[in-house]
Amino acid sequence: MKPYQLTFILLFALCTSGAAQVVFQPKQIDFTNKGVLYDTERAFDIKFYTNGFGLAVNIGEIESYYRTSYFTVEFGTLKDFRERRQNKNVNFSGVGLSSSFTYGKQNSIYMFKFARGTKHYLTEKAKRRGLAVGLSYNYGLSLVLKKPYYLQIVDFEADNFDEALLTERLTDDNRERFLDYNSIFGGTGFFEGFWNIRPTVGFHGKAGAHFAFGAFDKAVKAIEVGLQVDAFPRRLPILVERDDIRNKYVHINMYVLAHFGKRK
Repeated sequence: MKPYQLTFILLFALCTSGAAQVVFQPKQIDFTNKGVLYDTERAFDIKFYTNGFGLAVNIGEIESYYRTSYFTVEFGTLKDFRERRQNKNVNFSGVGLSSSFTYGKQNSIYMFKFARGTKHYLTEKAKRRGLAVGLSYNYGLSLVLKKPYYLQIVDFEADNFDEALLTERLTDDNRERFLDYNSIFGGTGFFEGFWNIRPTVGFHGKAGAHFAFGAFDKAVKAIEVGLQVDAFPRRLPILVERDDIRNKYVHINMYVLAHFGKRK
């Protein structure tokens, strides 16, 4: 056998032996890669704030893991922090025990809020379980419904008991009697004044810390804590204005809400 033939045979044997020892490993799954698993989000809010509460529906578009844009419609109430509910606990002949009332109140406020907002995660959730922390904010217009507040007032100059108890809202003519604490018997039912509701408009916005339990999951579960602002072009007439009482243009409240729904 010639020398060059022996060299060729040795090289071929070495290459074949080395190739036989190579083990091809399957590619490992990278759980750190994140994609948009869902396109849309539908969620409900139950919100409690310093001077009221609200219920909301949210429709969101998931742009990425870190960002969701949403539209929300909310129905809620708004009170003045100076309101104090009380009851005299007195009995009136033919009527019974007095009901609770808020002294100096002239309107109950209900609002429909329409807003655009963004939810932005600042941290990553654990691969399978954990908490994602982010920010959520929105702003928009409010349709404000002012429902006149009614009181049961005793007319001490009436000729008989049947005419002595009056149900009245604040007017220019009865202002003194409406604010006379000794003449007030109590409040009225929720639907009193319902047909005298008057609308107005306002502006609102909120921003808070958003804590999501399952940012990768199909179910939406989160808690949010923050501040909300309601502003109006005129003073919102919640209370009867007196020397020491003025209604406000802007109402600022702290809030906490539960956020739940599903993603698709």
